[in-house]
Amino acid sequence: MKPTDDLTLPGLVHDLNNVLQTLVDAADLLSGDPRWTKLSAAILRSVERGKKIGASMQASGASRTPFESILANAIAFVEDSLIAGRGPEIAFECDVERGILLGGNWAWERVLINLFLNAMRAMPAGGTIQVRARRKGECNEIVVSDEGSGIPPEILERLFHPHISGNGSSGLGLHIVETVVKQDGGEVRAANRPGGIGAEFTIRLPARPRARPAGA
Repeated sequence: MKPTDDLTLPGLVHDLNNVLQTLVDAADLLSGDPRWTKLSAAILRSVERGKKIGASMQASGASRTPFESILANAIAFVEDSLIAGRGPEIAFECDVERGILLGGNWAWERVLINLFLNAMRAMPAGGTIQVRARRKGECNEIVVSDEGSGIPPEILERLFHPHISGNGSSGLGLHIVETVVKQDGGEVRAANRPGGIGAEFTIRLPARPRARPAGA
């Protein structure tokens, strides 16, 4: 079997790193032109995220990551995609209780990124995405809301089914969101915000032991 035929996780991660190295080389070339400096930096940040995802997939599933770190990475991904001209002007408002821990940080980044991309498609003229996270009793609650036109009532109950979409996407992003949330023992629901000012997604998860403050 040739090295490129290695379908084990370490083999696939190795092949992914080879692809990422090609992107690094391309970013280095772009960095020499002042017109593409920001895009080059965005590509390099995406490469680093790709390497971290590969590493976390091979790491023990017992590891836990602070939610604020996962959120920061997901927001950075969206902001870098905007640098590449892939969407409207988007702002983030975050109100996050510190110390919330989640497992499988790469999967949870995927959850947030899919929710953010869904919100961006609902706000073609731009707007604000709000993120709130709180520990409530034995649960962690994460809420992501937007300022779009809301979810069509006829698909609201089926929104997390594969290939169901109200904004022209593939309809797989929200299905992936529900799959990851359920794998971590949680649930996710969608609703339209009062007054017709957008949609709101609420995730509830069993709470884990809190992260210790730095230096504790």
